Amino acid sequence: MSSDERAKWDQRWSEERDLPRSVPSWVAELADELPRAGRGLDVAAGAGRLAVFMARRGLDVEAVDISPVGLALAREAARDEGLKLKTVVRDLVSEGLPEGSFDLVACFHYRQTDLFPSLREALRPGGVLLAEVETVRTLERTPKIDTARRPLAEPNELLRAAEGLEVVFYREAFFGDRALARLCARKR
Repeated sequence: MSSDERAKWDQRWSEERDLPRSVPSWVAELADELPRAGRGLDVAAGAGRLAVFMARRGLDVEAVDISPVGLALAREAARDEGLKLKTVVRDLVSEGLPEGSFDLVACFHYRQTDLFPSLREALRPGGVLLAEVETVRTLERTPKIDTARRPLAEPNELLRAAEGLEVVFYREAFFGDRALARLCARKR
């Protein structure tokens, strides 16, 4: 496991005070497209905002992240709402996704291009993939980003990663100073 990555994220989550607990509005708008039962997987879950959202919906959720500190925050948030949440400390680069198939997989602000095929494969038939990544267009407004520490996706990269899935929603645009790609896609 990359101790540098773990240390970076543990420090970040140790310093966070006002963590958002609501899901992004675009996800809330797609609520009718998302399952209310089955298994959920939050990839690179951080403090578990999406994992808690999935648990609220009635899914059995597994939150995976490199940071035990972030996952402790996720467990705390779930416990505060009386929800169950399984957390797994895992280096996705060296260990990949946990085994199993899922009805809902979320991957937000984590870009590991060789993981995308596994995200698609992890979906059960009818399962839904929710994803959001920052794109290189961010550099148009914020040119001094350290892209080695904050990898940015190419235009339509997320859309190409959903190949073979039925795209329910896709949008790339600026949201403030950040250019984001957002995807909701279903396995046929």
